[in-house]
Amino acid sequence: MDVQSGVQESIGRPGVQSVQRAVQLLEALAAAQSPQTMQSLALKLGCSPSTAHRIAVTLAQGNLLEFNPLTKRYSLGVGIAKLAQRRAEQNDLSSIAQPFMDALREKVLETTSLWTRVGDSKVCVACSDGSYTIRQYLQIGTRVPMADLSAGSRVLLADDRPESVRALVSNWYPDMTNDAISDFVASAAAVRTAGLSLVPEENANRVHPDVATMAAPVFDSSGTIVAALVVAGPVTRFTESAMTRASEAVLGCAHSISAALGAV
Repeated sequence: MDVQSGVQESIGRPGVQSVQRAVQLLEALAAAQSPQTMQSLALKLGCSPSTAHRIAVTLAQGNLLEFNPLTKRYSLGVGIAKLAQRRAEQNDLSSIAQPFMDALREKVLETTSLWTRVGDSKVCVACSDGSYTIRQYLQIGTRVPMADLSAGSRVLLADDRPESVRALVSNWYPDMTNDAISDFVASAAAVRTAGLSLVPEENANRVHPDVATMAAPVFDSSGTIVAALVVAGPVTRFTESAMTRASEAVLGCAHSISAALGAV
């Protein structure tokens, strides 16, 4: 019996069904705009809460799922970020991008990184450390919520519907004014046209307010944004004028990586 036949014949067995439901649970969390309750996940899986709970416990043991005991809600775990990192490496995204990023770092001197999206978070899949003593330090596999509202997050949200982005930001920051939310939504939507996202203002980054960021989208052969090329530095040095001077180099680097991935 060949492998394909074995796979087909095994579909429907209890063990395989559990795996299928585990995949469905992870997909449901990846598509969700916020952490989910067990009741909500069970409804999406079409099974009882007790069955969904058993699957969730197993996934949590593998760090693929995280449970917040305060909110009683589930979200994707750090293990997903590691898998995303591995997938990016296997697809040669990071290895293709690295030499271009190293060349960009030599031009701008600030830390350069490449991020892919995992649900409502982003994962660093490649990095080239800045030349300054005071610089942003990153590790491959670092996971950051897109709620940081940085330039990289805006790039990775660029293809989302404006109403979806608004709902995400409203959920992250209930106290944010409508005008501020509208500005963020507009800045994300403008990425494809502008080709760049600049966030030099102090406190614009909600997670690291002392870090200024600029980012450009990286496209695959289908024209989909698959990563954000980010340059980051302290707000005292990486000012808006510094970003403007670096813009051509950042755009050129993003275009080179995209072309290497088959983008037209």
